[in-house]
Amino acid sequence: MSNLLNTNSQICAPKLIQDLKNKTSQAEIFNNRIQDLISYMVNVGLIEKLSCCFLSIQGPIDETPKTAAFLQNCTAALHGMCQLCFAVNGRSGSIFAENHQDPTGLTAAFKATDLVGVLHMLYCVLFHGTLVEPSAANPKESFTASTLQVALQSLRFFNSFALLDLSAFQSVVGAEGLSLAFRHIISSLLWHCAHHTCEVLLHEVIVCVGYFTVNHSDNQVIVQSGRHPTVLQKLCQLPFQYFSDPRLIKILFPTLIAACYNNPQNKIILEQEMSSVLLATFIQDFAPGLGQTDNQLSQQRETFFASQDYLELSNRFPQQSWEDARQFFLKKEKKG
Repeated sequence: MSNLLNTNSQICAPKLIQDLKNKTSQAEIFNNRIQDLISYMVNVGLIEKLSCCFLSIQGPIDETPKTAAFLQNCTAALHGMCQLCFAVNGRSGSIFAENHQDPTGLTAAFKATDLVGVLHMLYCVLFHGTLVEPSAANPKESFTASTLQVALQSLRFFNSFALLDLSAFQSVVGAEGLSLAFRHIISSLLWHCAHHTCEVLLHEVIVCVGYFTVNHSDNQVIVQSGRHPTVLQKLCQLPFQYFSDPRLIKILFPTLIAACYNNPQNKIILEQEMSSVLLATFIQDFAPGLGQTDNQLSQQRETFFASQDYLELSNRFPQQSWEDARQFFLKKEKKG
């Protein structure tokens, strides 16, 4: 009987190994085909053509539903391309690592076209080519549903590109001229979301500010500059539930940490609205990985990247800085 079991095991083992090899091979083939598809779209000039379309938008889209639908679908497609590229490039480790490789050329194309002109388009759609925020010109003014959908898809694209290549996202959006437009866009959308119920858009805006500022001192200055209340102040003045509801705390606090870490001036501004100890407590209570081994953290990263859950603290603030950040927010700053 034991001989029979041993014989069956010997027969089954090679079959299992072969099945695993076949599955691995199929996954590699699929990934290669997706990479080829993305490379093809880049090489035929699709990104440049879309950029020309976005740059041609110079005003409102409220009364042109076909244009609004086109912009929504195009920005959604760019978001999907980022997700696909992220999934098939076989990346491992932290999104904060500098050695990201993209054989498809998608990242380079996005950088060369200043995010395909989406930031320019969104600015013109929201502000109609002027430098005046709707909130300042007319507090009762609000955006139409079609405009908000374009804004939502644009922010999703920005966030997925930040996941794909954080340093590229920060350098493009933080460039002179574009950074001012970005600040106006974020400030205006924060104002709108504070006066109207649009949680999904608000959360994309919050996450985007975090990606923009994390580990980037120049971009941290941008969110505390400009007309008051600044972007940083508006984040600190969000409704009370963002400071009490664990679900909403998980969305807001990583961005506040990213915007203020190692920046005493931003921390002082934050402390005018809330206690920075809350951020230190968040890192302690909502980041159980603080005392994990390297192996556990590696496994955790793989889980996060598999789900592309960019709400997780590990995907929004580097894990190696958690303890330093906790100490920074516990420290009392001297107001000068």
